[in-house]
Amino acid sequence: MNKIQLADYYPLIKETLDNGGTFTLTITGTSMYPFIVGNRDRVTLAPITGELKKNDLPLYRRKNGTFVLHRIVKVNKDGTYTCCGDHQWWLEKGLHREQMIGIATEYVRKGKKLTNKNLLYKFYRMTWTWLLRYRKYFFALRSKLARIF
Repeated sequence: MNKIQLADYYPLIKETLDNGGTFTLTITGTSMYPFIVGNRDRVTLAPITGELKKNDLPLYRRKNGTFVLHRIVKVNKDGTYTCCGDHQWWLEKGLHREQMIGIATEYVRKGKKLTNKNLLYKFYRMTWTWLLRYRKYFFALRSKLARIF
């Protein structure tokens, strides 16, 4: 099966969101694991209607053209955002509002649908963002344990 690149869908995504619609896509990659598993889970993007906040999950486009779905871990005083994938610990700083395409509002994980209003998801995203400074050590420990066992 051939994969279609997100860049190929971008004009349709932009038009749909600009007209107030939503767009659902299957996520690839591992940067949002364990919350989103690549090639299994889907997210529904909606237009960004207000200010983005810490823990929001926007789809944005890097200056090099790459599309990324990462969590906002900090809203900076200068109006830029710092983002990080849930399966990462390095920060992507200096993202601008103009780079933001849409915000994830619904998720299908393991075939079950949930939204940003789900209490367990709210707890997960607050906790996982709070643990950001410890992720590096957690992933290193997990890697060592996996090699042992």
